[in-house]
Amino acid sequence: MYVCICHALNDKKVKAALDQGATTPASVFRHHNCQVQCGKCVPTMRSMASEHRAAMAQQAAIAATPATAPCCGTATPEPANLEAIPAYAVAAE
Repeated sequence: MYVCICHALNDKKVKAALDQGATTPASVFRHHNCQVQCGKCVPTMRSMASEHRAAMAQQAAIAATPATAPCCGTATPEPANLEAIPAYAVAAE
């Protein structure tokens, strides 16, 4: 899908710029050696950048969470119906 028609920037090119460190629409344009012209793409790029930052923060949080094992060294099995448990319920195991 084209994000910026003025410079033929599609979503893959925008995502590539975000993956390489761009954080704003302006930095995406700088990455591709161009400037904003009509500006219709800026809100879409802002939301893409925001989603990218959220995804990176989530990955960083997952990577920073230590995997702790019980004291005896064996892992506690997860309940078989883990997906079916609503967020407010307690597993009956």
